[in-house]
Amino acid sequence: MSTKLEQYIQSKDNPNTRNAEIINQRKIINGKDDGLMQISPLKHPWADELFRTMLKNTWMPQEVPLAKDVEMWNDPNALNERERNVYKRSLAFVSNLDGLQTNNLVNNIVRHITSPEVSLAIVRQSFEEALHVHSYATMVEALGLDPDEIYGMYRRDMQLYSKNKTVLQAISKIDDPLFKTGTFENDQLFLEACISNIILEGIYFYSAFLIFYVLRRNNKMPGSAEMIQFINKDEDMHLRIFTHITNTIKEEQPELWTSDFQARIRQNFINAVEMEYNWGATCIETGISGLTPSNLKEYLQFVGNMRLESIGLAPEWNSNNPFPWIDEITQSNMIEVNFFEGTVKEYSIGTLEW
Repeated sequence: MSTKLEQYIQSKDNPNTRNAEIINQRKIINGKDDGLMQISPLKHPWADELFRTMLKNTWMPQEVPLAKDVEMWNDPNALNERERNVYKRSLAFVSNLDGLQTNNLVNNIVRHITSPEVSLAIVRQSFEEALHVHSYATMVEALGLDPDEIYGMYRRDMQLYSKNKTVLQAISKIDDPLFKTGTFENDQLFLEACISNIILEGIYFYSAFLIFYVLRRNNKMPGSAEMIQFINKDEDMHLRIFTHITNTIKEEQPELWTSDFQARIRQNFINAVEMEYNWGATCIETGISGLTPSNLKEYLQFVGNMRLESIGLAPEWNSNNPFPWIDEITQSNMIEVNFFEGTVKEYSIGTLEW
């Protein structure tokens, strides 16, 4: 594939080429790309729609009130030891995960994208992942937690270490600086890396998110759950980005979607759901009010089925959502349902009410 400079120079040799012809040569990867980031007209309008939605839903962690959480954390009777432990382990993992994802998007993914509107969406996603890293730091600082205990927990917690390692292995298949798309093998590896982002955004976060929501449902740590809800809404958009990327690459390069590749992807989802369940179960142990190992497993299988179906694969498990009250938070298109009061609220810039 030609470099951007070569494509730019070659374009001057064809001054009569119509703009529509150039746009129609665009693809997610391996398309015409002169580096000029022209996004009008659009080849992949869904990317621009998602980019505009993300811009409208800008928020800052300092806007989220954490005073009640600080009061409860400092009250020895407000949370039991298991709830404190599950809170810290969940915070440790999500803070690790968003850090890994920020680096992954910036260093591994966006450099191979040849659709400018898709690149813009991923750059915006990178900003949001960095914002999430800052949000977790805000929670750590507000509660007076030991940063080394939270950020360095993976060095002492073997389940967390193994989970982080698995995530890194999945996203590291294309991290070689010499890696380039343009061959069948490498294009499949890139497509698998994109699907790994669906797994990361759409499965690995979900037991931790659920734990924060269950605590809030039990009237505990409400500000933390509100922060997570903002983050969860962002992650839903990121999930949509990579679902679109995956399905568009399948359309543009259908030869990549072989039966063997589909089987490999299915197994990746099965492994992810199992790992997420095992980690979540070690966090909650016998359970916290409203959340047990049994309904946690069913929920993660339900989520896994949704992710499989979103990229055209049949569901794997016979599971339903055991937490219908969380449905609108995790699946709605930026429409917020207050599951404590049952009122519908619009998710807009800097505001999100319970």
